[in-house]
Amino acid sequence: MGIPLHSKIRRHLRSVLNFILAKRFTPRQKTGKIDPEKIKKILLIRINYRIGNIIFTTPLIRALEKKLPDAKIDMLVGASFTKPIIEKMPNVHEVYPVPRSLIKQPIAFYRFIRMLNQKRYDLIISPATGSVSANIAAFLIQAPLKLGIFRPDTWLPFNITVPADEKTLHEALKPLAVMEAFAGTPHRYNRFLDIALTPKEREEGKKLLHEKITKGEKKYIVGLFRDARNDKKIADTWWKTYLHEMQKTAPETAFIDILAPGQSPLSEEIPTISSKNLRNLAKIFSALDAFICADTGPMHLASASMTPTIALFNATDPAYYGPLGEKDKTLQINEMTTEEIAAACREHIDRVV
Repeated sequence: MGIPLHSKIRRHLRSVLNFILAKRFTPRQKTGKIDPEKIKKILLIRINYRIGNIIFTTPLIRALEKKLPDAKIDMLVGASFTKPIIEKMPNVHEVYPVPRSLIKQPIAFYRFIRMLNQKRYDLIISPATGSVSANIAAFLIQAPLKLGIFRPDTWLPFNITVPADEKTLHEALKPLAVMEAFAGTPHRYNRFLDIALTPKEREEGKKLLHEKITKGEKKYIVGLFRDARNDKKIADTWWKTYLHEMQKTAPETAFIDILAPGQSPLSEEIPTISSKNLRNLAKIFSALDAFICADTGPMHLASASMTPTIALFNATDPAYYGPLGEKDKTLQINEMTTEEIAAACREHIDRVV
């Protein structure tokens, strides 16, 4: 299954609009340094509708917390279901979803922009390069300082830009380039995902998980998540074979099937659990000993919950999209047998848990 036609059309239209705007407003590099002491209210713009891309902002959010501990961050996201991921992070104040339908409602759109302008932000940050929707939002919302990453082929409504970090491949770490715009001693920022679950939330996760499964005589509880988008999805027939092999390879492990909304269970042999609230899902992930999945948004959610995550890649490059935790592992499975994959998973779990 490839990329859906409607997604291809949206991408093409965005590219055309970006080309027109870039031709009309020639992009120019605009350097400058921002005084952290003068920044109290920030609007971070990441209007995206995928779980992973919103979680990819967490290294930047934590970096801003370190550099500007007294500043409060409001954030524009795409889908409302991603809001719970971010809204409880320590320095995040408000999270505003921007549904795709908003642009079709002129009065509601005008009121939304007016509401944001009444916030009187000191700084707007748009860390995504080439995002037309983010650039339009940054253009319409007022702030004395607007910070983005320079691209020579993109319309840029910013008065301060920083060069893109060409040495960094991973999409979650590229936004950290904007931290170069702040005056003062450079910091070393965490280069992993972190949604800042509290100890209380982790205890809640244990209770939610233990309502469905307990270790008993087993050594580990490992979660499986089978859903993924387009070509990244791995067939259930493969997962059944893999589960059987894991049960032989790691008999001391209890497995739980973590279901996406509307998904059918993989097997009657193992329990299931699900949650539409992504923050609650992260709590459950945090109670697992390990999490195994394809290349999917919940992979990053588990990694950002500090759960050892094993990602099974079959279509995309983990250098750009793989999990970032110290206890995470990526397997390129196209040239591996299920026996080899199960053995590698067993070895990794024994080593890091």
